[in-house]
Amino acid sequence: MPFPFVGSKVITHPAFGDDPAIPAGWHPELGSALAPHVLAGWSAFTLDAVRAAALDMLGRTAIRLKEVEATAGLGQFVATSTKELDEAIAQLDGPAISKHGVVIEENLDDVVTYSVGTTRLFGEAISYWGTQRLTTNNSGATVYGGSTLHVVRGGLERLASLGLADELQQGIDKAIGYDAIVSRFYPDLLASRRNYDVAAGVNSYGERRIGVLEQSWRAGGASGAEIAAFEALARDPGRLAVTCMTMEIYGEVDAAPDGSIIYYSGVDPVAGPMTKYAMELE
Repeated sequence: MPFPFVGSKVITHPAFGDDPAIPAGWHPELGSALAPHVLAGWSAFTLDAVRAAALDMLGRTAIRLKEVEATAGLGQFVATSTKELDEAIAQLDGPAISKHGVVIEENLDDVVTYSVGTTRLFGEAISYWGTQRLTTNNSGATVYGGSTLHVVRGGLERLASLGLADELQQGIDKAIGYDAIVSRFYPDLLASRRNYDVAAGVNSYGERRIGVLEQSWRAGGASGAEIAAFEALARDPGRLAVTCMTMEIYGEVDAAPDGSIIYYSGVDPVAGPMTKYAMELE
């Protein structure tokens, strides 16, 4: 990453107002360029800017505040009123905001979250679309619980050519657009894994909305399924596609079924007892 913030969800939206805490290397034009591919929203780097941006949106829609460094669906707060906004802001970490920022975004209901991505290893590329599932962690919070990926050989252009269902095709096109725009603004970016979370749901006006939530240019929850796909395709050079999945099970150790690829089973010092595994489905 040319700058640390480029690898986080904070680049998805423009910075609100003339915020003095905006980091060096920030491109003000990037947010406008990404707007057709994402949900409505702002990024902010001070508590005052978070509140001002949130109030700007609350008159039109319910909002979701997202802490930039949080993962797996944690560190997010939904607000539909000023009272709920104040309660959410009270839970934010001021120093973390100035260092990493906060995203303020329109909230969707009845959400399906697609994973769209491409990964390159040893000169070979795969691309995929998939869906995520939610689960309950050991603290009772709703968090990421795994992904099912439909994988093909080749890059994102191969994925775009499959002629999939309209909403899914829109999500893939928006992820490809997001990827191309960020790469244009930050040409020094080097990422062998490019994964995008794309949400499809209903906003406060009952409108169906589709947009990229964030990028993941690192090992992520779906990486186990990507590795399983690489292995399956390597075993059969004539095979063009494969479906693989990952599962994250909280509260149980050794909960993976026979034939799965276990990549964690034990008592995590933060998350507690859990099992993570991947497997080929078809």
